[in-house]
Amino acid sequence: MRTETKGLNGKHLLKYNCKDEYDGVFLNGQKHGKGKYKWANGDQYYGDWKNDYREGKGHMRWDDGCEYYGDWQNDTIEGKGQMKFDDGGEYYGDWKNNNREGKGHMKWDDGSEYYGDWKNDIREGKGQMKWNNGCEYQGDWRQNNQTGKGQMKVADGSSYDGDWINGQKHGFGVYQAANGEKYYGQWVFDKKI
Repeated sequence: MRTETKGLNGKHLLKYNCKDEYDGVFLNGQKHGKGKYKWANGDQYYGDWKNDYREGKGHMRWDDGCEYYGDWQNDTIEGKGQMKFDDGGEYYGDWKNNNREGKGHMKWDDGSEYYGDWKNDIREGKGQMKWNNGCEYQGDWRQNNQTGKGQMKVADGSSYDGDWINGQKHGFGVYQAANGEKYYGQWVFDKKI
């Protein structure tokens, strides 16, 4: 088939010289409406198109096993959607410019989960993390680490409520041991002072 699309309207199957293929609706020579695009490398997209760009709702499946269902804008993942990663993890929530951004829920294949804020594909803002070992943290996150104010509950019954930096107790906090004993005071990189 020819790859010339000038003036093409309606539903067509088009095979490109690069071995990519589009089966869907055209408007004035551009992909516009519902359509399926297959790349030569095995990646596939089925969904809405507007002016030759993925726009609206769509399903993208990459050759590496990752899959995304959700909103697209101007050929990028933008809005609400669900990503299934090739390592077994899943994310559902807000996206901006192909990155997790806004509110979202991430579940890793080991059973650990995070609910909360994301910015530029990392945990940033307020959030709650539940690890598969029974530990739970709720509070501030910066650069994927507990940083700011937060509370950690450990599976053995102990807990810490206070200041954090890079995933460590740092600043003022209250630690309660599993036996009920409490320590109120300062911490420096996970050590009482």
